[in-house]
Amino acid sequence: MSDEQLSLENGSSGEASEGGGGFVALAVIAAALGAGAALLLAPETGARTRDRVGRGLRSIRGEAAGTIAQLQRELGRRRNQARREKGLMGLTGFLIGAGLAAVLNPESGPATRERLAGRLGRIKVGAVDRISRLRRSEESDQPSAEAQPVRSVQELGRDPDTVF
Repeated sequence: MSDEQLSLENGSSGEASEGGGGFVALAVIAAALGAGAALLLAPETGARTRDRVGRGLRSIRGEAAGTIAQLQRELGRRRNQARREKGLMGLTGFLIGAGLAAVLNPESGPATRERLAGRLGRIKVGAVDRISRLRRSEESDQPSAEAQPVRSVQELGRDPDTVF
C-alpha cells in the first residue's frame, strides 16, 4: 500500500496531517452554517438588518468616543493631582529637614559651612591625588610602592589629618 492509501484508511489527509487543512475546512463549514442560519432565521430583510446594525455601531462608536474623552480627562486630572501631591510632599520634607537641622545643629550656620567646606575640600584633594597616582601606576605598568587601599568617604570625613 502507498502512503496516500494508508492515510486515507486512517481517516486523515495529507493536508490535515500538516495541521492547517483541518482548521480551514472547519472554518469554511462553520461560516456556511452561520450564513444559512442567518438567512433562515432573519426577522427582517437584509437591507433593514444592515441599517439597524449600522445605527447600532454608530451609537456604540459615539458612546465609546465619549467614554474615551472622559477617561482622558480623568487621567489628566489624576496626573495633575499627583504632580501637586509630589510638590507638596517635597516642600514638606524640605521644611521638616530645615527645621530639624536648625534645632539639632550644635554650631552656627557659618561654622557649619566652614566645617563642611573643609571636609569636602580634603575629600576632593584626596580623590584627585588618588586618581593621579592610579594614572601614573597604569602608565608605568608596575605596582606603586605608595599604593594604599581606597578609603570610603565616611572615613575621610571622620579623620581630619589624612586624606588617603
